[in-house]
Amino acid sequence: MQQVIHYADLQVDTASRQTLQSGKPVALTDTEYRLLVYMLRHQGVVCRRGDIIDGVWGERFLYDTGTLDVHLSSLRHKLGWTTDGPMRTVRGVGLILPHAEHTTTGIVKIDAFLRELLMCHEDALRQKDICCYLRLTPFVYEIMADEAILRQVFSAVFNLFIRYAPEGARWEITSQLTVRDYTLTLTSTGICPDFSALTAARQQAAFLGIPIRMGNRHTAGGSIMGVELNIPMDSGEF
Repeated sequence: MQQVIHYADLQVDTASRQTLQSGKPVALTDTEYRLLVYMLRHQGVVCRRGDIIDGVWGERFLYDTGTLDVHLSSLRHKLGWTTDGPMRTVRGVGLILPHAEHTTTGIVKIDAFLRELLMCHEDALRQKDICCYLRLTPFVYEIMADEAILRQVFSAVFNLFIRYAPEGARWEITSQLTVRDYTLTLTSTGICPDFSALTAARQQAAFLGIPIRMGNRHTAGGSIMGVELNIPMDSGEF
């Protein structure tokens, strides 16, 4: 395991237990230090409060509900972080510290983005003779989102579908625009016995406030597995 962890302007030496920010020492308590290291080692993952407490204090630690919040508040204060970032709360789930390079949101040209990802999987799709159909609403060409996280989400979906899609499967990527959100739906013939491989991608999207629905359904034409993302359109805050 790496001894020196770098994150933005932070440098944490786990051998000497020294934390530097912009080259200057930051005085952390033992608990604050262990909390920071835990989050740094779980970058990009939505960490549940119980898992954080188990990882920092141990499974047998008896705590009240405010213990974690007190130490989080103190750690944020010492690092000059706020509740808006970079370490953020995912309501009803836990906390996430996104990868340092994944903290900005910008314009994603969705049509070109999806075509590029499909090309990256072209060889795998050709080997299974999978036909892909991209049908996006003509009213939206650009969306506000974190491209790196969207890439991880869709790559995880593509890889899962390639794994379980039968030979000659049919993929469809469609979209629908409403006043409140932009819905992207990916479906494939076949059936997925276990969507747990998408858990990390689902947690990544949760950081942006993009809910993901996934499951299987049976139609007259056969079984279909699908994933649906709803990207908010009523504000730039995810």
